[in-house]
Amino acid sequence: MGDTDRLRIAILASGSGSNLEAVVRACLEGRVAADAVAALSNRPDALALERARRLGVPAIVADHRALPDRQSHEERIIELLEPFAPHLVVLAGYMRIVTATLIERYHGRFAAGLPGVMNIHPADTRAYQGAHGYEFALGLAKGHRDRLSETKITVHFVDSGVDTGPIIAQRTVPVLPDDTLETLRGRGLEVEHQLYPECVELYARRRLEVVGRTVRVRESSEPAVLVRRPAAL
Repeated sequence: MGDTDRLRIAILASGSGSNLEAVVRACLEGRVAADAVAALSNRPDALALERARRLGVPAIVADHRALPDRQSHEERIIELLEPFAPHLVVLAGYMRIVTATLIERYHGRFAAGLPGVMNIHPADTRAYQGAHGYEFALGLAKGHRDRLSETKITVHFVDSGVDTGPIIAQRTVPVLPDDTLETLRGRGLEVEHQLYPECVELYARRRLEVVGRTVRVRESSEPAVLVRRPAAL
């Protein structure tokens, strides 16, 4: 793949940015065939911005509180990102619901028909959507008091719902009997930091395709893993 075909990613984060750093480092170390061209946060005080600067990635602020509505905010994000010409937007702890304004802008930029916004979620998105995925696994989330034996870190494409997009990959993290929120999150983040760059690499190598609600991994030495959402979800 020539330089003109190389994947360019913009990373959006609202918090500490540990997944941002994991993806950027994977790019810098050659484990992902992509360039992290920009990092953007909706929070001026987000640690993610400082992580990006330390890694040599331009850090941008688009404070949602300065704009009247979600559409205006996403239009501002697009305006700020356009000089960097990203193909893929990677959400890394971005605590804002993404709408069609952003989703449609980056759809098909890298490959025809391929979604252009990716997210990571610390739970099986077929079972739980929204914030506090690790709390859900421990039975601490509101309305979900059953402790699970495991959680599934999920990387998925973003659609118009909340954590409802086609699943790219999942990896299981056991919930141990003595786990606290801190210990489970710590082990889960280690998995997140491995899985997310792997999925971006599959995207960068043009090995992903979406057929209906199914993500297929192409040209693998092993059979493609197909993940389907139940029709009811």
